[in-house]
Amino acid sequence: MRIVRRILILALVATSLVGCFKDEKRGTLMRIALYSQNREGDPVVKTSGEVEAYAFWTKKGEEWEVTSWEDALAHRITNKQRPAETRNEADVIGSYDSEAEYQVSLELWGENAFLVLVDRTNKLYATRSYETPINLPEVLTHLHIYAHKKSASACGWAITNPFPDEIRESLSPDDEDDESGDDEGNESGEDEDNESGDENVVE
Repeated sequence: MRIVRRILILALVATSLVGCFKDEKRGTLMRIALYSQNREGDPVVKTSGEVEAYAFWTKKGEEWEVTSWEDALAHRITNKQRPAETRNEADVIGSYDSEAEYQVSLELWGENAFLVLVDRTNKLYATRSYETPINLPEVLTHLHIYAHKKSASACGWAITNPFPDEIRESLSPDDEDDESGDDEGNESGEDEDNESGDENVVE
């Protein structure tokens, strides 16, 4: 009995040690479902057109920004604490598939990152700082961008409209449906940004 008891104790110790020394892997695939609303009252629709995304590895505590539309196109970011410091070579270039459910994909493995998403067609960009998770292979998130607003924030993203006075082309499939699309589009956008727009993780 003593021998059996010792074997059981050793087995329990070994199991606990395996749990303590389990390999930790930092990195995730961020997949973003992107939606647009160019004019107030239009329905919120799936984003199409020319979109790109990129990321820079950063140090913890640093604050970065994109200061202009030209910088967004040039992949240039500026250090908020030291404005003279800029970077223009992204560490990661994302992929974009307008037909996919989650059109934008970014492969992230740096501990801290600054993410930039650019909608070239509708002339908008979004940025955010991000701490890459450990042992989480995939993160799913939704982002709504509104061309009729000067700026907005949602799900950790800061969205900038560098041309707030420019009226974009309506994305409504049928102008006759504008009245019915008013409530549906606005309600959907608010819910997505403030409630269901939070990131979903897939282990």
